[in-house]
Amino acid sequence: MSRFGNDPLSFFNAVYEATPPWDIGMPQPAMSDLLATYPPAGPILDVGCGSGDLSIYLARLGHKVLGVDFVEAAITGANKKLASLPSELASLVTFKVADALKPSLLEEQFGAIVDSGFLHLFDTMQGERFVAELGEILLPKGRYYLHAFSIDFQIPGVPRKIDADEVQTLFTAEKGWQIKDIQSAQFLSRVAEPVPAICACIERL
Repeated sequence: MSRFGNDPLSFFNAVYEATPPWDIGMPQPAMSDLLATYPPAGPILDVGCGSGDLSIYLARLGHKVLGVDFVEAAITGANKKLASLPSELASLVTFKVADALKPSLLEEQFGAIVDSGFLHLFDTMQGERFVAELGEILLPKGRYYLHAFSIDFQIPGVPRKIDADEVQTLFTAEKGWQIKDIQSAQFLSRVAEPVPAICACIERL
């Protein structure tokens, strides 16, 4: 059973019946700051894109972006936002219902992958498989941008802690990675105080 019960899709479908607490109407500032410090190359994959604010932000910077999420309501909301944008901007973004935990199934390669609150939804073993998939779809010198909780809450239905030690274990030179930076950060919410978080930029060798 996952952190979100026997049926995670049902859990997240229920969350999207209202505005999710992590949907703050803009990209997480910590992720925006990380991207400004370590500029990405396109095309960009946004895993667990939710209602699309980060994808649209990246398009405004001139990047071609694919945002994927397994929650149909999230993608519907993202496409509504897209429809309100100028056509030349909207043409840079595609939103798709897909399993972001298995990005190799997209059969595309990317210059960057952004992960704002995705990896921390999964247990360690799932995370290891996900990182292996990232290595398959990132172009050489492509970058993975991580933003995740760095604290554990002893309640169900909440993401887990990811710390610097885990990042350094997942992304080693032997596995073809170079960690550019790991930073302490915050994860903002509409309904609670900011959560201690970690940000990292990791490059594919």
